[in-house]
Amino acid sequence: MMANSFLGETEVSADGKIWKLRCDFNAMIAFQEATGMDALDAFEGVEEDNVDFVILRHIMHAFLQHHHEDASLKDAGSVLSADLDAVSRVIASASPELDEGDTSGNGPAVAGSAA
Repeated sequence: MMANSFLGETEVSADGKIWKLRCDFNAMIAFQEATGMDALDAFEGVEEDNVDFVILRHIMHAFLQHHHEDASLKDAGSVLSADLDAVSRVIASASPELDEGDTSGNGPAVAGSAA
């Protein structure tokens, strides 16, 4: 059986620097510890375009931590200002949808596929 990893990454250029974002379990936990909110609920809000900017900045901050441990909330806001869609891209890359019959991915199974 293949491992079911939860990992997504992308890069954003902001303030003359390349920022690498990573969505993994550590990012989810960092977000939850900072906000008290369930990360998956917040990610769902991002996907539905129903999340406020304070929460979005905390998500970005959590995504920056793996590659940029010293990144501040202000840095997270700058990255968001440069590329607001980056959070959505990272979340989408961390949870790709399954092809029919494939049970090795992270996303929901396509109708008719094996569970």
